[in-house]
This record gives sequence, C-alpha cells and structure tokens, in this order.
Amino acid sequence: MNAPKPLPMAHEQRLYAADATQGAVLLDFHPAFGSASNAISSLLPGVYEGLRTFERSKFFGLRTHLDRLKDSADGFRVKLAFDEDALVAALHAVALDATAAFDAEARIRVDICAGPATAFGSESNLLLAASPYRGLPKDVAENGAFLHSACGLRRPDPAVKTSDFIPLREAWIAAHGDPDAYEHLMLSDKGEILEGTQSNICLVRDGAVYAAPSGVLPGVTQRTVLELARENGVEVRDEFVPFGELKHFQEAFMTTSVRSVVPISRIDEHRLAVPGPVTAKLGALYDAYSAADAVLAHDNRKAKR
Repeated sequence: MNAPKPLPMAHEQRLYAADATQGAVLLDFHPAFGSASNAISSLLPGVYEGLRTFERSKFFGLRTHLDRLKDSADGFRVKLAFDEDALVAALHAVALDATAAFDAEARIRVDICAGPATAFGSESNLLLAASPYRGLPKDVAENGAFLHSACGLRRPDPAVKTSDFIPLREAWIAAHGDPDAYEHLMLSDKGEILEGTQSNICLVRDGAVYAAPSGVLPGVTQRTVLELARENGVEVRDEFVPFGELKHFQEAFMTTSVRSVVPISRIDEHRLAVPGPVTAKLGALYDAYSAADAVLAHDNRKAKR
C-alpha cells in the first residue's frame, strides 16, 4: 500500500480516503468546513467509529471497533460496502502520516458513507478524518468534567452508530445545550441515565459501578473498563439509574475510545467526588492495559480484547 502524499494544510486537520489499490489517499477540502469531520458530514451519511493512536502507530481495541463498524453497516438502512482489508491498511498509513504531520498522537474518525466522496475527488466511500490528540483539557484532567442533561435527545437506534446523529446532536446542543458543559447526558423517556452524546456513562455508589444495561451504544472502552473492574474486585451492576437518584451516588465517569476514563465533577447541579477512588483505580487500570495491549492495525487479531 502506498503512503499518502502530504498536501499543505492551513490547520491541523487531515482527510483521507481508503483505496484498495492506492492505500490511504490524502484529500483536499475547503477550510470553510472547519474540520475534516465536518467535511465528511457533508457527504451521504452512513456509519462511523472513533479511535486514537498509541505510540503514533498502534490502536487499542481495533478488532472490537472493526466488528462494531461491520455490525453498524449491516444494521444501516441501506447496504453499505465495507472492505476491511482496505480500511486496516489505510488506518496504518493514516496513523503514520497524521501523527508525523501533527507531531502528536492522532484521533481518527472512520466513516463508511452511503455514497462515494466525489465532492473531494475520490470514488471511495471509506473516509478517515484525523486531528491531533494531546490529552484532556487541563481543567478537565485536574477538576473533572461538567455534564448537562439533554432531555429529549437520543440516538435513533442505539445499536447502530450512524453519522447522521452527529448533526442532530450538534443542532440540539446549539439550541438547548449549556455552552460550559464538556458533554451532554442523554436520558430515557422514563428519566433514566443512558449515555453521553459522545461517551458511555458509569456511576459509582458505595464502591459499586452502575451502567445502563440497554438503550445505549455498546462502548468499546466501557466494556474493557467493566471487565477490568470485575477482575479487580470492583462490583459491577448492569442497572438503570433514575436521574432523580443521582444524590445517592458519590462518583461518576465517562468512557470513550479517544479520551479513555474521564472523571465527572458535576451533572447539572449535582456534584461528585473528583478524583473518586473507584474512578481513579479504574482509570489507572485502563490506561495501563490499553497502552500495553495496543497493536499495529494489521495485528488487530492479536490483541487480548
């Protein structure tokens, strides 16, 4: 597979197409889009995954991401072509090219679009958007994240990670969200805590971790964190938590494939311990495990999880 030929960019955003014969092809897009992800969002929607690099060339949980991407493609409303070999080769090339360009780790969004990216000069429908990843914002890392409830906002189908949820999410946040919130928290029609708009949510009560058993996108990072919790003597309860019961919980955290375990300091007006002991323990376990188990893209079947 050929390495992509770099193009001059005025900002730290790179857009690529996966191609079975050429590998990862770097595409040009107008700066008015603001980001490579926004450029993808201008195409016919499909399904997507988000992940980050480790050591600038490796990925954690890639096999699970690929399986979830295939499940989402199979569950989408129209048939989506998906060449896994082309994607794996492109991911490797993109990781090397983007991290060199950014001089940093990269966060990578992978999309299977419902049509080709002809607007950007490609016949491929498999797109990768890359941007730098330099860790959590300092304030969030030190003091935890503030979440604001998003009543009435939910994924159309929690089992399918569709890209058309992204503009729906952004429109709701622009109209009803809190500009100071790091993330917004979605609830069921019964007022139960489901998930964040870009994350899974866990709550901690008396040392036990609670996670919604259904109605949420199956989280790659959350699954690993909960497995590590069980293996290390932390009780895990697959139970819904009504929003009104938050006062009985001492800790909460988000899990995402890009940001790992993020402590939550406040949900609306309810304050939580930061750093809570359970959150700190699971965050450290996950960071060590994910770094040790990260592999090159073409070695995705060798990882333990």
